[in-house]
Amino acid sequence: MTTHRLSRRTLLRATAVGAGAAVLSSCARGPGGAVDLAYWNFFGGSDGELMVKLVNDFRAEAPGVRVTGTTLDWGPPYYTKLAMACAGGRAPDLATLHASRLATFGRDLLDEWDLAELAARGVSIEEFPQPVLDRVLVDGRLRALPLDTHPLVLYYNTDICERAGLLAPDGTLAPITSAEQMLDAGRRAAEVTGSIGISLGIGESSHVWMVFWSLFRQLGGEMRLPDGGPAEVDRDAAVQAMTFLREMCDGTICSPTLDGQSAPAAFASEQAGFLFVGPWEVTSAREAEIPFSMTQFPALFGDTPFVRADSHSFVLPAQASVDPAARAAAYDMAVSMLRNSLVWATGGGHIPALSAVAASPEYRAEQPISNYREAAQVVEFDPETYFSGSGSTLMSRAGQSLQGVATRALTPEQGADDLIGWLDEQITFGSPL
Repeated sequence: MTTHRLSRRTLLRATAVGAGAAVLSSCARGPGGAVDLAYWNFFGGSDGELMVKLVNDFRAEAPGVRVTGTTLDWGPPYYTKLAMACAGGRAPDLATLHASRLATFGRDLLDEWDLAELAARGVSIEEFPQPVLDRVLVDGRLRALPLDTHPLVLYYNTDICERAGLLAPDGTLAPITSAEQMLDAGRRAAEVTGSIGISLGIGESSHVWMVFWSLFRQLGGEMRLPDGGPAEVDRDAAVQAMTFLREMCDGTICSPTLDGQSAPAAFASEQAGFLFVGPWEVTSAREAEIPFSMTQFPALFGDTPFVRADSHSFVLPAQASVDPAARAAAYDMAVSMLRNSLVWATGGGHIPALSAVAASPEYRAEQPISNYREAAQVVEFDPETYFSGSGSTLMSRAGQSLQGVATRALTPEQGADDLIGWLDEQITFGSPL
């Protein structure tokens, strides 16, 4: 057994992630010498079904390992419970984490991945996209093992776009290389639908943040949030990105009243020719049986199509005592899911992180989900700070500023100042980590 000494600082660090967490535990050795492995994740819906398949595939590969899978509510409830379990030394053996949330967990709550152990199982860090690898390496140590990349993507209805004259001769979407071209495509699609051209969940903070952050980074915008402040934000880039959102949400190109459910529904019912959202909505588009395709979110500003993305990754939560057999099984299970991630990609639209899968003929043949595979090379994660990342306070609060701009309650200049002012206030408190 390897023993970790958990300090008061570590406990406070976990408490800062959230409050009211339940601490669950795992046992390392079961009856008959079987290895018990506890695994936590936050996947629901179609992603949850795919994760169950990946776990069951590993169970078939390793009959000597008894996997107990626990699914918790996505967002703050999950991260709070996981952090508190780590701080209490009673964490699961393996867990899922968004790479953007690594800063939330600091350095005490997660063990690093042993590169030699991964190499012994045939996995090298050189097999992951560099932008993703840069995020999961902390001080040169691998803190998370990426399963996928899930970027903002562009969905388009092929029938509507054909009628609007927006398709290339080969039937794919004609290149869109500027903000004005995107707005014009939205207007032309709206003429066909008689409703709107572009569907975006303005009322869903995560959706509108993905678009804003992509545009902000395409504009060369920088956002640095040093502990104690002040926030270092490129205000001009923020204003320009918000101006695009305001122009788009004119009620014709895009409605400012859609939320996270109604936006995909509008696209699925052919009330919109385009949809801005992550790849996970491929399921709803397929179920609607509409003529659609997907492509990489375009460079509306500049020459490089930088895009907001995150990565579902596996982590080794810190435990009071680590059983070598359970730890080895955690490595085996994580690598198994990486190697079998074609089913994760084809079912959920995520880009496989492991190059052996992403470059495989089987994945490349999957349409339309492989059309945006190059987005993994230009991903932009959220700014690094303890209150940032998927499902975070930053995403939620930024959504309020962006929604104010989209609904014309705020001008772009006011929206940028509102967001920057909140960032200044937030980081002035200092990181509790």
